[in-house]
Amino acid sequence: MDPQIAAQAAVDPDRLLEGEDPDTPHPEEARHWIEAYTELLTFKERAVATAHQSLAEMPEVDARLEATRTDFVVLEAERDRLRRRLEFWKRRHLDLTAK
Repeated sequence: MDPQIAAQAAVDPDRLLEGEDPDTPHPEEARHWIEAYTELLTFKERAVATAHQSLAEMPEVDARLEATRTDFVVLEAERDRLRRRLEFWKRRHLDLTAK
């Protein structure tokens, strides 16, 4: 995939994963997406934590500013999107199992 397209997709707040159907009537499918997004969110939170640590250790101010203004913004946007999708699927699963 083209890096620019991948970067745009990564921060698209409305992007769904391949095969993800928000209108599914199946609780087991909602459970699948909860598991998928939980794994992705855990991965991304580790990446954000590592980035925080690395930024704190960067002695060069210009490098730290660049990483903060670009890389870190993208990481946080990705993390936030994953968090929103996970919360969506938790609510969806609850709605489907409460019927």
